[in-house]
Amino acid sequence: MKHKKIAVIGAGLSGATVTNRLLQAGYQVTIYEKGRAAGGRLSSCRIGKDSADLGAPWFEPTTDQFRQWLAARPEVIRWKAAHSNFSGTALNPKSVYLAAPRQSALIQNLIKGAMIHTDANITGLYTDSFGLRLRRDNEKIKSLYDAVIITTPAPQAAALLKGSPHLRHIAKSTSTTPTWVAVISLKEKSGITPDILSGQNSTLYRATRDSSKPGKNSWSRKEVWVLEANTEWSERYKDSDQTIVGRALVHAFETLTKQPMDISSIKVRQWLHSHHQPITNEKYLWDQDNNVGVCSDWLYHQGAEGAWLSANALADQLLYCTRVNTFAPYKMWFFPDQEKRSSIPVGVIPCFKRGSHQPDLKWFLLEPKLTGPLSYY
Repeated sequence: MKHKKIAVIGAGLSGATVTNRLLQAGYQVTIYEKGRAAGGRLSSCRIGKDSADLGAPWFEPTTDQFRQWLAARPEVIRWKAAHSNFSGTALNPKSVYLAAPRQSALIQNLIKGAMIHTDANITGLYTDSFGLRLRRDNEKIKSLYDAVIITTPAPQAAALLKGSPHLRHIAKSTSTTPTWVAVISLKEKSGITPDILSGQNSTLYRATRDSSKPGKNSWSRKEVWVLEANTEWSERYKDSDQTIVGRALVHAFETLTKQPMDISSIKVRQWLHSHHQPITNEKYLWDQDNNVGVCSDWLYHQGAEGAWLSANALADQLLYCTRVNTFAPYKMWFFPDQEKRSSIPVGVIPCFKRGSHQPDLKWFLLEPKLTGPLSYY
């Protein structure tokens, strides 16, 4: 089991988390990332001489598991930021977790030990007599894998799941919405008091002074702001030019703050599949026949926390099941039946009591054949 080779498609938080779990268990993991660097929606960018978080600006855990995990991570720190609404009314300070010096540092640390291919557009999966293989831009990759884990947004996952019709249906039926983001570097200090502005607005969802985050080393000693458009505006202008979008977001920010912005640098990014509307309560998806799994934030729980929870649920499934029989949820033996002079197929499945990681082995006759996820009681 220590030499299983796994391919993970996507290097966001979900992909990095499942990779880290499998690496710790001794698996060989290869990551294929479509972008130029690992990070997904925890990516960062250069803006002048500084850097800024392009995606999720921080973490606000709602479960004890995610909160405890963040608190134990060495690169994760707390930020208590001054917060007001777009009307200027002061709100309670926002207490959040974030990775320093940038959000992508968390991803980089989680995937240490894995082989990663960036600018790798995986366009298909196929199986031959030796195992699972991948296609990259329609060229076959020679490497063989025992399992493939897909962590991409739902539309991209659907394109890779042609051999798993049920999983593909779930991915294709999941709707997504975009988000436009503009990162601006100012030539002079703005004088704006709060670090976070949010609320109801026809264009903006939130504005964050990224340069105020703890752990940021601003070489220019100037302000960097991240402007996020709201969902409705982003959907309406989904096909617009980046330059036009950037100007519109800056104009909306200037109107809200009632002051002009003297900008030295600007970068605009569209997250085409920023938000999802889940259609399933499953924490992960698994095709037992093909050894293909899916974990992502477009399943039962959205956002960075959803990505992390989904990845851990799938990792639990893989690691528990491989103790019994490769990636199948049961193992089969054939016991002799003296009366019928034949063999009786008998299986065993690990059943986990809630709160316990030690399985009780439950025996059953494979009549009919039992399939499905782990049984709980």
